[in-house]
Amino acid sequence: MKSEEKFIAFIDVLGFKSLVKAAESGEGMPLSEIMELLEKLGSTKDNEKFKQYGPTICPNSPYLSRDLNFKVTQISDCAIVSSEISPSGVINLTSHCWGAVIQLLMKGIMCRGYITRGEIYHSDTQFIGSGYQEAFDQESNVSAFKREADEEGTPFVEIDPSICNYVRDSNDSCVKEMFSRFVKEQEGTTALFPFKRLSHSFIVAGSGCTFDPQKEKESNQNIRQLVINLKNSVMSYVDESNKKAMSKARHYISALDSQLEMCDRTDEVIDEWS
Repeated sequence: MKSEEKFIAFIDVLGFKSLVKAAESGEGMPLSEIMELLEKLGSTKDNEKFKQYGPTICPNSPYLSRDLNFKVTQISDCAIVSSEISPSGVINLTSHCWGAVIQLLMKGIMCRGYITRGEIYHSDTQFIGSGYQEAFDQESNVSAFKREADEEGTPFVEIDPSICNYVRDSNDSCVKEMFSRFVKEQEGTTALFPFKRLSHSFIVAGSGCTFDPQKEKESNQNIRQLVINLKNSVMSYVDESNKKAMSKARHYISALDSQLEMCDRTDEVIDEWS
């Protein structure tokens, strides 16, 4: 048994105690649904998926082992994810974490975490190492997209500069492109940003393209309604008497409001092309 250098992520579900307490009292989300949601963080099925199919994101990118030495261990309200040090390893770990965050967001659940690089021993059931400890310690100090100068603990999965530098220095165009789709950088800090998915895009020109303004507006309205539903869902699981919880929720609400503004601008563009 020995540790090895890997990419490591620690992801935690926010407001978990309140979710469980509400479920136990017969209110809010039932325990069975909470357990199903926690599986979105990862399970042994993900380990087996990589063993069977290999990398799913940027499959032609370099790797050391076909299964990327990918491991995920989910315990209670958190998960530890690790992968080998390779271009394929970093993008598939990032993709897994982004997928977990977006799936939980769709249910109104906020996450926080940290992705770094370091030493870890990670089996299917156990993990230990300074790299894991670093990811765990940094999770509570996440400051990505902070609204106040001294704010810490914002509800995002922050990415260590060592990861960003690895991707930047890589010659792999697929890894760079996909990484840019998963993250947002602001004021020198980078974090997973699931809200990019919540927008409608369309093609208005080109050979053989048919532009249907009504259809495009309907699609854009579907996105708008999804965002509105997400706002309501996020707030439904937040204790409004808890100032810290409300502060975290406002980050998500602000990001979702920005997506609603994008929907409005999209309608304006559609009108211009009508």
